Amino acid sequence: MIKIDDADRKILNCIQQDPDITMRELGDIVGMSHSPCWRRLQRLKDLGIVGDKTFTIDPEAVGYEIRVLCFVRIAEHKRDRLQKFEDAVQAVPEILQCYSLSGDHDYVLQVIARSVRDYEETVKNALVQLPNVQSISTSFTLKAVKDSRLVPV
Repeated sequence: MIKIDDADRKILNCIQQDPDITMRELGDIVGMSHSPCWRRLQRLKDLGIVGDKTFTIDPEAVGYEIRVLCFVRIAEHKRDRLQKFEDAVQAVPEILQCYSLSGDHDYVLQVIARSVRDYEETVKNALVQLPNVQSISTSFTLKAVKDSRLVPV
């Protein structure tokens, strides 16, 4: 685990709440001048704690009204077969997230689709074509109760 102090935590909380905050504003909130604040933020980036700034797009706003959780079982649990599956997942743009799991399923995928028919096409043309897939169990989400990317630090 990487050690961070209270000043680092203040910086992390501020940039999560307002990614467009200026370095001057950030320094004022954290209680340090521009240069030391910038150096700390750079250090947090170098350590991999802070990633690149990106804009979040609401899938529904651009026509993806269906969000699906696909629970995947893998046929063979050999390292190279699992790696081929994980590599292939990267090439399917409708898969927003993929997590390896413990328990009854090996992976869970978050998939978006414009409609149920569109999802059916994604299943036929992409998901069942992924290497080493034994079975897929699908759950359609009804609503987002919480969708946060803020990490408590």
